[in-house]
Amino acid sequence: MKMLKKVLKIALLVFIVAETMSVYAQKRREIEVPTTVVYALPKTVIHADVIAQKTIMKRGPFAQFAEKYLGISNVILSDDTKWKVQSVSISSGAEVDSKHFYKVTSSENYEPSLIALTPEGLIRGFNLPSTRQNKEEVMFVQDKEINLEMEYGKFSIDPLLKFKTDTIFKVVETDTAFLKVPVLQKQAMKKTLEEKAAEAAHQIFKLRKRRFKILTANYEVLPPDGKAYEILVKELAKLEAEYVAMFVGKKVSITKAYQFSYSPRVGVNNGTLFRMSAKGPIGANENGGYPVSISFQNLGTTKELVITPMKDVAIDKQIAYRIPGRAEVSVSNGSEEFCKTRMNIAQFGKIAFIPADVLLNENYSVEFYPELGMIKNI
Repeated sequence: MKMLKKVLKIALLVFIVAETMSVYAQKRREIEVPTTVVYALPKTVIHADVIAQKTIMKRGPFAQFAEKYLGISNVILSDDTKWKVQSVSISSGAEVDSKHFYKVTSSENYEPSLIALTPEGLIRGFNLPSTRQNKEEVMFVQDKEINLEMEYGKFSIDPLLKFKTDTIFKVVETDTAFLKVPVLQKQAMKKTLEEKAAEAAHQIFKLRKRRFKILTANYEVLPPDGKAYEILVKELAKLEAEYVAMFVGKKVSITKAYQFSYSPRVGVNNGTLFRMSAKGPIGANENGGYPVSISFQNLGTTKELVITPMKDVAIDKQIAYRIPGRAEVSVSNGSEEFCKTRMNIAQFGKIAFIPADVLLNENYSVEFYPELGMIKNI
């Protein structure tokens, strides 16, 4: 009976080993036709989010009379548009480095299709569980232009025409002679620009006087409550501001968002990120305006790192990855610095390799940071 149990145990052990070898043989069967997987390492791209302010200046129709009738000298004398950079924030992204494509060719012991890639072809890892990558949708909002209008007719309470009475003589025939009889005749005439300016200035002082009398309770009948009082004062101030704008002009500022990209290069410490023109921020390669530069100070974090090459191992039997460098990045226009930060730059580092034989071990997986090409975890 003991002998029978021992035989059964040995038979069971042999069966388990045989099954295990069979499964392993199925998973790692000999590949008759070699296959090749091509992948790429990433390079860092700097994305700059720029907020620019557009200031629109509109000359008032009575600008030349502002000093004469209102005693104001600081007025807008011509229509103009100015742009100014309000803020710049930078972040890093990744794209395929066309100088660093690699391939892994299969042998009888491993299958390179186990390598996981991003849709762009960047290495993501191998022996990884399948994941679904969602595509982000970005909505762009188109800015509407502001139209600044200043027409005297919109606010004037006086007629735009003036009437002049002239005396004309009408010839009347009598029984004995022809007589000239004086007749009064009204003629409509357009007011001159200065006459309109004088009327507008008069309205400004009338509005100021009325508002002053309300604020000092110098009227027999005042607004019934505090809310009506507040609304009345605000409306008088608003109307006065519209009249004054016809002399001093109008100024309106709006902000717009832009995004520019720059790809750092090894050995190049600075470059033009974008240009500021009369039309606002434009691309670095467009004409006009002045440049806004981006500069890099390579911190040399991988300078002392020694990469030992694997001898007697073909390059297509190795998997390449990146050890990124680090740099201090700043954006300025020469006189003003908009931002300064430190970030990892993939192409400022070094490239290392691991043997493709690691694909043999199904119990291990290697995951990379796709945007940097460096190992994330094993």
